[in-house]
Amino acid sequence: MLKLLDRAVARTLAGVRAVCIVQAAALFLIVVLAVIGRYVFGRSLTWTEEVPRYLLIWISFLGAAACVARHEHVGFDVLFNALPAPVRRWLGAAIGVLILGFGWIVFRYGIVFVKDFGPDMMETIPYTNYWYYVAVPISGALLLLFALKNIVDALRGRHESQIGQSVD
Repeated sequence: MLKLLDRAVARTLAGVRAVCIVQAAALFLIVVLAVIGRYVFGRSLTWTEEVPRYLLIWISFLGAAACVARHEHVGFDVLFNALPAPVRRWLGAAIGVLILGFGWIVFRYGIVFVKDFGPDMMETIPYTNYWYYVAVPISGALLLLFALKNIVDALRGRHESQIGQSVD
């Protein structure tokens, strides 16, 4: 069962990272297109300001979840690593529980946010806001999955700097 969780998290994280890379590349290309349009052709496309903003929202939320999976969120590693192993184990699990709670809040209220504001129309293109607001509950669900994995790893006495590579 634990190996299944490890594999599921590793595959999910790989997918999240791939999506972030594609989104970052798209953001870069759109911004370059906007600069060329404005300064070479003297005309700007109206959507080249709004779409990169929404891509950045997706990148930020997905990237935050990926950082939790890889233990790259803000922390006091020097203090944590100075503690005895049993204390580190339980403190790691407690931190995971706090992140799990935060993930639940992001997931739960992200759904409310999508329901309340998703039907609104975007400013410059004729689409609803559903496609980018849904980044919030998706990020919350990923936080829940990754925090659960972190809790299990902490209780097993494993500290993983990367998914699939144990650093005991």
